[in-house]
Amino acid sequence: MQPCDAPLTALRVRPILTAKRRPREATITHLFRSTLFVPGNRPERFEKAANSGADLIAIDLEDAVPPESKDEARGIVMDHLKAPYSGAARRFIRINSPKTDAGLRDLVALIDSPVAPDGLLIPMVGGADEVRWVDCLLTGHPDLELVAVIETTEGLDNAYDIAGASPRLCGVGFGSADFTAETGGTMEWDPLLYPRSRIAAACARHKVIAIDGVWLNMGDEGGLIEETQGIKAIGFRGKIAIHPKQIPGIHKGFAPSEKEVTFAKKVVAAFEAAGGAATQADGQMIDLPLYESAQQTLAAAEV
Repeated sequence: MQPCDAPLTALRVRPILTAKRRPREATITHLFRSTLFVPGNRPERFEKAANSGADLIAIDLEDAVPPESKDEARGIVMDHLKAPYSGAARRFIRINSPKTDAGLRDLVALIDSPVAPDGLLIPMVGGADEVRWVDCLLTGHPDLELVAVIETTEGLDNAYDIAGASPRLCGVGFGSADFTAETGGTMEWDPLLYPRSRIAAACARHKVIAIDGVWLNMGDEGGLIEETQGIKAIGFRGKIAIHPKQIPGIHKGFAPSEKEVTFAKKVVAAFEAAGGAATQADGQMIDLPLYESAQQTLAAAEV
């Protein structure tokens, strides 16, 4: 009997948490520019969020739902997953931390559900073992993707291990608000540059998407665009939106320049003309990683 098929006793969980995983080889094919959060206990908002223009919606069972409403919200979300879905955005669910009773109940509900969302956001991830555990528990939903959210100094310290914890991990998020609450820092550019850079580098190492946290000033679209352009330069490819009005600014911040689009078109054309072999474009060596990066650039430009 495999560990994932056995009862989750303490003796069975330990080998799951320490199991080694093969390096990730999959290519990220979906856009993750904007992730719009919607409370899990507000089903009347689900359809609007799904057609807001966001690349992802994150139906939230964690911070947006008070403790006394978590069971109700979980039931609402599970029923929503079973209903026909025609939204343009991919659906993720932010569960409660697997280290809490509410998080364990979220996972059990998903294990028992005949259908699953496109992915889960796992909050407050402190180490790779948490991601591997969730991965193993959800083997009945093999197409479900995972995003681990780093929100603590412990998680930041383990960022490289977390980013490579599971083949189904498609991204790592940065919970900047909770992070600064722990450090006593501020949500300004300079104090957040180090944690953002470490997360971006860890994601690059394991070929997963880096997703930034929230921009809190709803009335400052210029600041949102500027910050998004800044995180893009570091290596982030996504950002969380707390309101639909932030989505256009986020997308504008991630939009590639005309020069980037022109070069990406040349890379794609040259690589495909070479039949997937290494080649050159504008005097620069072109290989598979650069080709994949060019495809992402064109997707972000909606070309």
